[in-house]
Amino acid sequence: MNTEVGLYWIQQALTAIVALAGPLLLGALIVGLIIAVFQAVTTIQEMTLTYIPKMVVVAVILFFLSGFMLEYAIDFTERIFAFIATVNQ
Repeated sequence: MNTEVGLYWIQQALTAIVALAGPLLLGALIVGLIIAVFQAVTTIQEMTLTYIPKMVVVAVILFFLSGFMLEYAIDFTERIFAFIATVNQ
């Protein structure tokens, strides 16, 4: 295995991380920003106000994207194991 192959698999791993965690983090970020603006406008400074809406949004995103996420993770794992099998040859 040379440097290019190592960099390729690092790039693939980072792409998988972004594809799997990105929608969840983006949804939580958007809800957090909306609640922060709401708190600034209404002067409600309750720190725990953001937790429940963020958890609900993350649960909804997981509900709708869990099939895609599981398929992506399985495909990535299969590609890694297929590569590992060819390393020794």
